[in-house]
Amino acid sequence: MAEIESKLEGTALSVEELLKIPIFTEGAKPQLEKNLGAVALRKFKKGDVIFREGEHGSTAFYILKGKVKVFINTPFSQVATKSRLASKLGFKNLVSTMTSFLKTRDQTEKEMASPKFISIDAPVNLAYNNPIAQLNEGDLFGEMTCLSLYPRSATVVALEDCEMLEMLRNILNVLQRNPEFKKKLDADYRERALTSQLKSMPLFSSVDEAFLNHLKQSVEFISLNEGQVIFKEGDTADAFYIIRRGFVKVSKKMPGGDLVLSYLPRGSFFGEMALIHLVNPHPEGGTVMRNATCAAMDPVELVKVKLDDFKQMLVRYPSVAAQIRSTVQSREIMNRYLMSTPSDQPLDDFLTQGLFQAQNLLVLDLEKCTRCDACSQACAATHDGVTRLIREGLRYENFLVATSCRQCADPLCMPGCPVGSIRRKESLEITIEDWCIGCGLCARSCPYGNINMHSFDVKEADTQNAGQVKMVAKKKATTCDLCTDLGEPSCVYICPHDAAHRVNPQKFFKLGGAEASFLK
Repeated sequence: MAEIESKLEGTALSVEELLKIPIFTEGAKPQLEKNLGAVALRKFKKGDVIFREGEHGSTAFYILKGKVKVFINTPFSQVATKSRLASKLGFKNLVSTMTSFLKTRDQTEKEMASPKFISIDAPVNLAYNNPIAQLNEGDLFGEMTCLSLYPRSATVVALEDCEMLEMLRNILNVLQRNPEFKKKLDADYRERALTSQLKSMPLFSSVDEAFLNHLKQSVEFISLNEGQVIFKEGDTADAFYIIRRGFVKVSKKMPGGDLVLSYLPRGSFFGEMALIHLVNPHPEGGTVMRNATCAAMDPVELVKVKLDDFKQMLVRYPSVAAQIRSTVQSREIMNRYLMSTPSDQPLDDFLTQGLFQAQNLLVLDLEKCTRCDACSQACAATHDGVTRLIREGLRYENFLVATSCRQCADPLCMPGCPVGSIRRKESLEITIEDWCIGCGLCARSCPYGNINMHSFDVKEADTQNAGQVKMVAKKKATTCDLCTDLGEPSCVYICPHDAAHRVNPQKFFKLGGAEASFLK
């Protein structure tokens, strides 16, 4: 038999050799014959790096023999707003500053009260305070990179000599069509990752272990292809969903087309807005309908919580019902804001330059600005020397729309983050969490250049010199956080000429820059 040309590193395997591996069935033979060379046997020595977080790839791995360590190597840190500057805001802003701080602290405490886990491209989640886990024989990892070409979400190193199958997407699809293999993957996730994912969600913080175990056994797993609709606006509400893998787009029908309300990453939940009325029914009664459409942006896997279980949870745990009502209220406020863009907008620039997507713009009045650089210096001082502001951008009348996060209504930076570290808070601002691995996908996806990658040095073991360490440059994504801990953006507060303003773009463009520049 002629030697098979491998499309990958390692040793290409014949169809006969592949069919001897239990994960491949006889029914897969035609597809395997069509894709010779798309799967290879790889051998790794103890200590070998299979791949690193942030790297690009197109393959998945299945462990035939051995064990690997999966972890996030990038330090968990971010350039945070310094609360010491709050003292400079004066009595005028004291109340708003304290309110902002207390809201931020309350939210942080609520999030930290639950064990925090980071979803990665593997059948386990990583604990936030110790982001290391082990994968063993029979584990599959790297599927999201293989299916959607996202950057690698973690670093994987061989703990001992290993043998693995490395495969391209067409072979992974063959595996996923094997009912027994899919059943094994679901069982592994149910036992090893589902509980930690539920516990990591503040929503389930008051739910006892017995009910979590009940949910773990009763939930259903659903797989969807890219573009497949989960439910449509107007459908009858019948379940609550948690995202196991992939991204979900939430949209609503509008006269001019679909309006994107949100992008939901792994670990998010949805479907609660209609179901909450099962506990607080509409006075007029009737069937509860979905108020938005949810669809898969890429290959998505969902955890479906049955209607009866959801109702039982709301009745048994009032704090869960209260949290869901709070979330529903916040999402309704956000949705109303997103849908409030004026339809009679007369300005071509507002549309053609992408400003209609903005929820919050930083504008500089060029007639007042003296180029003293106080705004950039204040931004840098607030964020440990890393400014989030660049005084370049679009022009409108005598205003410069600075290069700083616009808090877009349709945040194209969010989809694809391999560890879900960039998200939109219920208060609408875009935030980048400290477990960012520095892959740069969000920065490349932002069409306005408002996310920047900043380097910092960390110590790592020197593999060339045993017992030695070396400095290695790492990167983190940074964007404007609106100085939420301070109650007012430091660039706006510090400007001695009242030239810098954060404005509502709808009012700014509808009323005219000069008239609306002072609207907050």
